[in-house]
Amino acid sequence: MINRKTVNRIKRMIFKKFPEFKGIDPKILERKVKPQSAIYKKLSLGTPKILKKVFRLKFERKVTTVDEIEIDRILTVTLNEAGEIIKITESR
Repeated sequence: MINRKTVNRIKRMIFKKFPEFKGIDPKILERKVKPQSAIYKKLSLGTPKILKKVFRLKFERKVTTVDEIEIDRILTVTLNEAGEIIKITESR
């Protein structure tokens, strides 16, 4: 599992970039991803046996629109094992 220090560092970065998610604790999901064997076959490298861990921090917030309809705002941050951001995805 990813350590608390890394999560806090990522949260600070996200709060600077997306202030509307300030004060929200993310849900942390861990997934194991195996390499795509088709690529290794195509390159004649054989199949690697290394599984990589990827962590997803999911920030969720309800927002009321001008029409007074509640919608979910979701921000997902994908991290590698070293705690580096791979991708940030945001709902509209």
